[in-house]
Amino acid sequence: MSKISGEYLDCVFVFPPGGGITGNYFSFSIGSAYIISLLRQKGYKAEQFISSDYINLENCVRQLLILNPKIVGFTTFNTNFLTSVIIAEKIKSISPGIIIIFGGPTATNYSEFILERYPFIDACFRNEGEETFLQFISQLSEKGFDFYKIDHGKIKGISYIIDGEIYTNPDSNILAENSMFQDYLDKYPSPYLNNVIPGSDAFKTGLLTARGCNQHCIYCNCAVMSKRRITTHSVERVISELDFLSEYSSGNLELNLFDDAFSLIPKRAKRICRAIIENKIKIPLSCMTRCDCVDEELLDLMKEAGFVTVGFSLESANPGTLRILGKVHKAEDNPSDALEKETLFIEKLSEMAAYAKKIGIKNVFSSIMSGLPFETLDEANKTTETIDKCTDIDFYTHNLFTIYKGTPLYDTYQKYGYKISNIDNNPIFGATLYPDDVIYKVKVSSKSQFHETQKSLNKSTLKILSLAHEKKKNTRWFNNIVIFSDNANADLVNWLKLVLSLNGTIIQIYSSKSALFNNSDKDYETYIRHCTPSLDIRNYYFERDKDLLLICHHSPLIRSEDERIVMKICDFDYVKTNFNNPEVTFNKVLCKESGTDDANSAYTYFNGIQQEDNLFDYLINKKPFPYFANICKWTKVLSNCREKNTLFVNDRHDVRLCWYGQNIGRVGQSYDSIIESFEYHQRLMSEQRKCDICNARDRCTKCISPFPLSDEDYCFKQKNNDITKVAELFMSVDVFKQFI
Repeated sequence: MSKISGEYLDCVFVFPPGGGITGNYFSFSIGSAYIISLLRQKGYKAEQFISSDYINLENCVRQLLILNPKIVGFTTFNTNFLTSVIIAEKIKSISPGIIIIFGGPTATNYSEFILERYPFIDACFRNEGEETFLQFISQLSEKGFDFYKIDHGKIKGISYIIDGEIYTNPDSNILAENSMFQDYLDKYPSPYLNNVIPGSDAFKTGLLTARGCNQHCIYCNCAVMSKRRITTHSVERVISELDFLSEYSSGNLELNLFDDAFSLIPKRAKRICRAIIENKIKIPLSCMTRCDCVDEELLDLMKEAGFVTVGFSLESANPGTLRILGKVHKAEDNPSDALEKETLFIEKLSEMAAYAKKIGIKNVFSSIMSGLPFETLDEANKTTETIDKCTDIDFYTHNLFTIYKGTPLYDTYQKYGYKISNIDNNPIFGATLYPDDVIYKVKVSSKSQFHETQKSLNKSTLKILSLAHEKKKNTRWFNNIVIFSDNANADLVNWLKLVLSLNGTIIQIYSSKSALFNNSDKDYETYIRHCTPSLDIRNYYFERDKDLLLICHHSPLIRSEDERIVMKICDFDYVKTNFNNPEVTFNKVLCKESGTDDANSAYTYFNGIQQEDNLFDYLINKKPFPYFANICKWTKVLSNCREKNTLFVNDRHDVRLCWYGQNIGRVGQSYDSIIESFEYHQRLMSEQRKCDICNARDRCTKCISPFPLSDEDYCFKQKNNDITKVAELFMSVDVFKQFI
C-alpha cells in the first residue's frame, strides 16, 4: 500500500526510446527497476511506464497522466534526452503540480545545465538513485508531496531549482562508501524476484551482478562514478535470479550480464560460474570483460556455466596508446619506455580469444577505437590488422574516440589537440573534433559490426521508401516522415511533435551532395534547438550517374563509394531486362514505374506469373526482386494510404501519402486534419469513378494516385484482371527476400 491513501501512483518511471533503429517502445530500465523495487518494499506505489509499440507525444502523455502520478522520473541518456524533455514539458504544462525528475548518466553529468535550460524539470538525481530517491520521497510524503516544503539540503546527490535558482548538493557516494561491506547491493530487492520486471523481459533488459569499475581508462566515466570501487551482489542472490529467469529462457536469446566488466574480480566470477553449474541452471549468457581478468580456468567455467558470447575490450593494439588511455596502467601523457603491461595485454587478447574458441564459446568479439590521442594512421591500422590476424575473434565494434563530460579526459582533452563543438550551445550534444583525419582513413575490417549496422540501416530505409507493408494499430500518428527539402525549420520540427511517433524515423533527402554538406549540420542544430521527437534522422541526397542513386551521408567509417549507395532507383523495364543478369543485384534497388508503357509492362508481368502453380515457391526460388514503389495500388489492404505509416513532405511543406500522391495537407496541420483531407479526396474520387458499382470494389485499394497510369486505365485493369494475390505476395516477400 502507498503511505498516502488514494488512487494515485506515488511515482512512475519513464525510459523513452532514442536514436537509431533499436526500437520504438518504452521498455524497462534496470536502474529504475532497482529504485522501484526498493520503493515498493518501503510501501510506496511505483511503476515503470511501458509501451510495446510506437506512440506519439500526445498519447504518451495521456497514458502517463491516466496513472495519476505525483512524481514522474526519467532515465536519460544523450540519445533519449530530447524525447524525455518534450514529454516532461508537456506533462508540466497540463499538470503543473506533478514533480519532474531526471536521472541517469546525462542528468548526472549535466544537471545544472539541464535545470537552467529546461526549468520545468524540478530536480536531477546524480549517480545511483536508490537511497537518494527514498530520502526524497520520504520527505515528500510527510509534506503532502509539496516539492517546495521539503528540506532539499539534506538530500545528497540531487541538483534542484527553486524560484529560478539552482542548487547542487554534495554527491551521495552511497555505494562507494559502503563497498567495503560484503555484497552491499543485496540490500536492494531484486527487480525480477519482486516482479518489477517480468521474467520474459529479462533478455532485453539484462542482469547486474555488480556495479562499478576499478580501472583507470581516461575515456570512460564508470570508474569515476563508482570512485574506482566495485559493489557486489552475493553469489546466492545472483543464482536466485538466474534460476528464476531460466524458466523464461527459450531459443537463442541471451541474457546479458551488464556489469561494467564481469570478471573484474576473477575469483568472484569463478564462484558465480561454479554455482551456476552446481545448481544446473541452463540459460545462454553473454558479457563484456577484459582479457587480463580471465584465465583458462575461468573460461572453462564460463563455457560450462552457459556463456555463449564473450567480449574482450582492446581499443588499441599500440602499447604507447594504451598507456595514454590508462587502459592497463595509470595514464601517462608521455609513456615511459617500459610498456610491459600493455604489451602483455595485447598478447593476452589473442591468447584468451583463441582459448575461448577452442573450448567452444560460440561468439568472441572485441572493441577498438579510432581517433585516439597522438595515434598515427599506421598505428591505427595496426589495431585493425591485429584483429584481422586473430582468427578467433568473430567480430569487433569499431568506435570513434569521443569526449564525454564526467570522464577523466574531459578536463584535459585540449592538450591532445581535440576540440568540442556544442550544437545549439548544448553540451549534451557536443561533437568531438579531431586534430587530424586518421578516423577517415583507418582501415575498417570486414569483421567490423559497422558493416552489419549500416546494412540494417539501409534495409530499413529501403523498406520505408518502398512503402512496404508494416503492421500498425489504429493510431493517430505516422511512424516515418520522408522530407524532400534542403532545409529544416522550427515550424517543421514543432509539427513533427504532433504527427510523428516518438523515435520514429525522419528521412531527409537533399537535392544534391553540396546541399547536404552545406545544410545538414545547420538542420541538425534546428532539430536539437526545437526538441525533435526523434533523433533517428537519416540524411541522404540524390545523385544521377547513369541512374538515379540515393547516397547516404559520409560516415567516418565508410571507405568505398559503393558502401555509400543506399539504393538505385530504376524503372520496371530495367528490372525485366536485367533480371537474369548475374552481374546485377537487386538488393539495393527500388523500382518506380516511369511512364505508362513501363507501368503496363509491369502489370503484364505480374498478371502473367500468377499463372504459376505455386507462386510462393516461384518467388522464393528466384533471384531477390527489387523493392517496388508502385505495387501497393494492386493490393487490397497493404497500401500506405490505408496503413498510414509514412508521410512525404516536399520543400514547399505540402504533404502526401506516397511518392506520386496528390497533396492532402500542409506542415502545421494535425494528423486528423490531414487524414480527413485524404478521405475527402478518396470519397470524391470514388464518386467520380463509380466505385460503389464496380465489380472490383471489394478487392481494389482504390488508389487515388495510380501514376503513371490514368484513372481510366487503372480502373479498366482492376475490373478485368485480379492481380491482388501476386501483388500482396510480392510485398510480403519483401520482408525476407534479402536472405533467400
